[in-house]
Amino acid sequence: MNLEIRVATLDDVKGIVDVHTAGEELSGFSVRERYLRGGPWMSVETCAVHINALLLEGQYPIVAELDGRIVGEAEVFLSEEQINGEMMRIAHLDVIEVHPDFRGKGIGRAIIEYIEGSFAGKAELLTTQPDEEAIGFYRKLGFHEVLYENWLVEVPTAKSSGDNVRPLKFFPWEKVKGLELVAGRFQSSYDMWFSSFKDIFAGVHELAEAGKVGNSYYVLKPLPGRPRKASLFLWGDEKDIPGAIGRAGEIGFKSVLTVLDEKTANALSTEKKGKVPIIAKRL
Repeated sequence: MNLEIRVATLDDVKGIVDVHTAGEELSGFSVRERYLRGGPWMSVETCAVHINALLLEGQYPIVAELDGRIVGEAEVFLSEEQINGEMMRIAHLDVIEVHPDFRGKGIGRAIIEYIEGSFAGKAELLTTQPDEEAIGFYRKLGFHEVLYENWLVEVPTAKSSGDNVRPLKFFPWEKVKGLELVAGRFQSSYDMWFSSFKDIFAGVHELAEAGKVGNSYYVLKPLPGRPRKASLFLWGDEKDIPGAIGRAGEIGFKSVLTVLDEKTANALSTEKKGKVPIIAKRL
């Protein structure tokens, strides 16, 4: 058995799609329908765009190749960003997937070990947002720090007003890297910026509006397949979150889905849907 783990290229796209779609019944689905089913990995057309965006931004799609066949894929974002008020260099594992036929054979562990070896010296922390069923896997591999454990919430827009808002077409990462991501930490701060501005698919995964509210920067993105609902990301100060929510209402959204700390969620009197932990391992 010859297992090689390496950075992916565009030549690997079909193999990556095969890993993510194994066991899925997608015949007759359009490219858009495939995306709505499971993201850019569901078709060669969208996966090629996604992998290309990662590579162009200097990020790290990773494949596990066993005897010439791709059997696993991961995606890592390397950044320097605010972590609980401190600037830190992190490698954030956003995606890890192993083909169902090859699970339980140590391939996921081998991918994590490759990532640790590749980013030691480049990052202080390896972080991830684990699925609940995967927490035990990460604990065994040394992910013992909990950096965040915030709440997934859906907030109606009707009770907020969009005061002190200045819409922008774009803002570069350098504008927000030194600011805490106080709303929408579904993954790392850089990951959310990348998803907002670089990983765009017309008509299915796109930007509604970016801008400034007070001294903070916000992004509103339509939720695919969920009319009049948006995801909200905000870098800066918690006090500016209501203004961004109000702005979402002004441009036609009934509610926003985001991630907030407990104090902010309680202040907005919103329903908490579940915890969104970010866990870490020192490198």
